[in-house]
Amino acid sequence: MSTDRIKSFCLAFLLLISTPPVLLAQQTISGTIQGFGNQLIKLEVIRGDQKLAIDSVLTDISGSFQFETVGAPGMYQITTPLGNSLTILFNKEPVQFVTDDPRSKGSLQFIQSIDNKAWSEYIMLRDKVFYLQSLLKPVISDYEQPSAFHSAAVQEFDSLQQLLFQHANSWIDQYPNSLAALYIKTDMRPKINLEADFVAQRENMKDKFFAQTDFGDTLLIRSNVLTLKMIDFLSLYQAEDQSMQAVQFEFIKGLDRLFEYASVNETMYIFVLEYMINGFAHLGLPAVTDFISSLPHFGDVCMETESLMKLEQIVGPFRSTLIGTKAPDLISEDYKGEEFSLAQIKKPYTLLVFWSITCPHCLDMLPKLKEFMAHNPDYQLVSVILSKNDQQLHDFVETENYDWIHLNDGLGWESPMAKAYNIFGTPSLFVLNQKQEIVSKPSGLKELQLFVEKKQEKN
Repeated sequence: MSTDRIKSFCLAFLLLISTPPVLLAQQTISGTIQGFGNQLIKLEVIRGDQKLAIDSVLTDISGSFQFETVGAPGMYQITTPLGNSLTILFNKEPVQFVTDDPRSKGSLQFIQSIDNKAWSEYIMLRDKVFYLQSLLKPVISDYEQPSAFHSAAVQEFDSLQQLLFQHANSWIDQYPNSLAALYIKTDMRPKINLEADFVAQRENMKDKFFAQTDFGDTLLIRSNVLTLKMIDFLSLYQAEDQSMQAVQFEFIKGLDRLFEYASVNETMYIFVLEYMINGFAHLGLPAVTDFISSLPHFGDVCMETESLMKLEQIVGPFRSTLIGTKAPDLISEDYKGEEFSLAQIKKPYTLLVFWSITCPHCLDMLPKLKEFMAHNPDYQLVSVILSKNDQQLHDFVETENYDWIHLNDGLGWESPMAKAYNIFGTPSLFVLNQKQEIVSKPSGLKELQLFVEKKQEKN
């Protein structure tokens, strides 16, 4: 046994025998992070992609600490002042660990907690298998076949899959009611059949991706396991060289299946919906958020009143900017202090552009918008600027001769205008007709030009 491993073993043993029995009976998370003496350690509960702080403690001189009465079962994160983090499973039983390097999973040793031993071993093996498979994939797809080398690569890929499944199923069978078993089953991906072509492989993955996922178990909400897997699932619907419109359509197909899976439980359904609608809003994919906000969610008549209210809180703001709805008014002053309302515009179409002077994509787009306006006199451009209303902004607009209507209340992302239109990223575009109804939400200039061309064809 190496000197380092002997030291780690001795430290773990000393921690175990020195901890009073009364503490081991409590619902605690305790540990030692070597080299982090007299440091503030944070404990956060993981809920999807969110990390909610619940406690903090100061380590002693040796780097030892303890969180008492942690809370509900689930996945937690311990974070050091340097930003290093450790993921911990807590299931109403004491957890105790020691590590000499919070950046290295291999140095983490659990003195107590079957859940954490199984989960950490699974994660280490899974990451190793995925890495080795990533090295084999280009060989399998590009190397000459049939050949002995190609066959060996396929056999090695299959062996790695089998190794991971055997170990995962062993952990699940050994501790079937543990939190680790639930998370491991959920995390597992279907096996890839390399004898099938790429399209068949992908369709098989889509069909079997959630075969072992229990959407009825709300403990999955208190982790990042399900959300990460849902992202991987939706990535199966992407392909190279797709237009933004095609990308959004494919995502909608994937979401339709996801919501069907989640509909077995109201709490889970609302969690999945909120996660997805906010995520796609931040990505700036309006067709997807429109789809989610206009669904006949969960067969509304079957939902509890409280769930319906929660659902409406989530999707209600997005419904205000659905295509076909009356656009929220922008009653404000322009950046020169003159009063403005959408009702003042008399042209057939209004193009609303939300942008910021600190957004590189916005600055790239503005000259092209200027060219667009020169060729489309039926449009009035209303620029909503989510930046400080200062001299730098005025100089920029005047120098570039962007002679549009510019609105700027100086509140940035807290602007009522940004909130009314659910703006999570810039640039964001909306096209309104003469009745101030939203008729298009192009994701960029290419989609805007397609909208214009379709209108011209109809006329």
